[in-house]
Amino acid sequence: MEVRSDRQSGGLGEDDTLVLTGNVEIRQGSLAIAADRATVERRDGEIARIVLDGTPVRMSQLTGRGEPVDARAARVTYTPGAEDLLLSGQAVVTQPRGTLEAETIRYNLDTGAIDSGGDGNRVRMTIQPRTAAARP
Repeated sequence: MEVRSDRQSGGLGEDDTLVLTGNVEIRQGSLAIAADRATVERRDGEIARIVLDGTPVRMSQLTGRGEPVDARAARVTYTPGAEDLLLSGQAVVTQPRGTLEAETIRYNLDTGAIDSGGDGNRVRMTIQPRTAAARP
């Protein structure tokens, strides 16, 4: 994981919290994240949780099928062990197949599964038709 920011405070010990602020950029494989602030929590030497805040946080990644996925939200909480992202605050996920907008969206990085809504707010989806080249 490569991380860049304007400022960093905290430590890299076994049970530390590291706070990165200003033009935060995180890259790991095809995953690219841009945020205003990142809080990285470590427990027993492993990253336990990363909380990203921004106006908005922007993310992009290629799926296992090589399709681009773009996401944005006011806050993104990443739990590495579960490979889950919780996007909250005007969250939007855009894929070639369509767009999903909700106040909260749960996205699994491994499976691509998305779960949204259930928080009292409406969910909005736009579903794109398959292209002629993608049809059997």
